[in-house]
Amino acid sequence: MWLCLPGREDACARSLDATEITAAGTNVVRDRDAPSKDAIDCFYVYPTVDLSLAPANHTDFRDLHPMSEAAIAQAARFRSACTLYVPLYRQITIGVYLRKPSEKQPYTDVAVSDVLSAFDHYLRTWNHGRKIVLLGHSQGGEMIVELLKRRFDEDAKLRKQLLVAMPIGWAMEVPRGKTTGGTFQNLPVCTKPGETGCVVGYRSHVAGTKVAPNARHLPQAGNETVCVNPAELAHGTTKFSRSFFLVRDKFRGFFHVPEITTPFVMARELYEGRCVDGENGYRYLAIDVVPGDSRTPPLDLENRWLHGELGLHVLDYQFPQGDLVDLVAALGH
Repeated sequence: MWLCLPGREDACARSLDATEITAAGTNVVRDRDAPSKDAIDCFYVYPTVDLSLAPANHTDFRDLHPMSEAAIAQAARFRSACTLYVPLYRQITIGVYLRKPSEKQPYTDVAVSDVLSAFDHYLRTWNHGRKIVLLGHSQGGEMIVELLKRRFDEDAKLRKQLLVAMPIGWAMEVPRGKTTGGTFQNLPVCTKPGETGCVVGYRSHVAGTKVAPNARHLPQAGNETVCVNPAELAHGTTKFSRSFFLVRDKFRGFFHVPEITTPFVMARELYEGRCVDGENGYRYLAIDVVPGDSRTPPLDLENRWLHGELGLHVLDYQFPQGDLVDLVAALGH
């Protein structure tokens, strides 16, 4: 069962038109990016969309709207750089994350089995030796980490096919000062432009806030969590080239953009990010407005809901989305 496949009018083929908040202070509508003609595949796993507090695996696929919104917000824009494959899977509900790790594992095993089966089917049926990009966020990032562990980390041939992996919003770790070890034994963290076969990851928080991460996000003693700023890899700067936000009606109060008629609002080099050290080895992407910019930011970082433990986690993909897409496009050429 697939949410998105090439050649279909599905969730990943919807309009990506964006209203740009320009440096001149005007709003300009930008058309969506053209579909990619490059021979690169992107395999994306969406985050937790089943918010039931009852611990279970999601098995009702009659309503695909929650999965579609996540794919539109996070993955659809990659279609300018690669061909998208997005499986449906029996993900775990938000209630499972409130249980002990030992109680979580049986539900996680079901979700992982679906993602592994989908990837194996994709690899046999559609890949034909093309380069692979792995994308995921939050629970989807957890699924990508498991996929990397079970299919790529010990398989040198498959690692050569891996262009880059982006299990964003899920904790990965390495020994301090190292690029391998910890979560993976052979897959390194990306550290320089043009590097392939490596991993990009981070969790984001508003700069200047005191971050007290949940214990499940803390690394083991002697390790640190992975934090890679995609803007530095793609463009050699801390400024995000293009930030895209899907203006959902239920979150409209978070945005300072009147009379938006496009699905997205976009700003160039208005936000920036830096990987910083938090407590107990927890490193994260600290996000702020670029100093001196006179524009009214479309997303108000002063909103108190963005300063809790969750931080900017829901928007991990949105701030550096242009940089993430550019990174994939550059690596594919």
